[in-house]
Amino acid sequence: MIISRVVFNLKFGKAKEAIAIWKEIYAGAKKTVNPPQMRLMSDMSGTCYRIVHELHLKSFLNLNAVNAMWMNTDEIRELYKKFIPLCDSATREMYKIECIV
Repeated sequence: MIISRVVFNLKFGKAKEAIAIWKEIYAGAKKTVNPPQMRLMSDMSGTCYRIVHELHLKSFLNLNAVNAMWMNTDEIRELYKKFIPLCDSATREMYKIECIV
């Protein structure tokens, strides 16, 4: 299993609005065929105004299908356009799960 983690550094005071948009994005993703398992987290310590989007993939090959879903679903694409102005920067990390206990 692969976990793709995108850390979004938000503009000051924009976390509440950004989280609301991501909840709408997740609701839209649930309507698609075979939606991936996803979760959204907000930072409670350290750097403020940061949210993390995690995407769980069966393999690295599934990433293309998920990217196609983001790009080809009008509702998700429009919501993401609303989110972009709230974000200062982002980083992506990809992890291969080696062991689950």
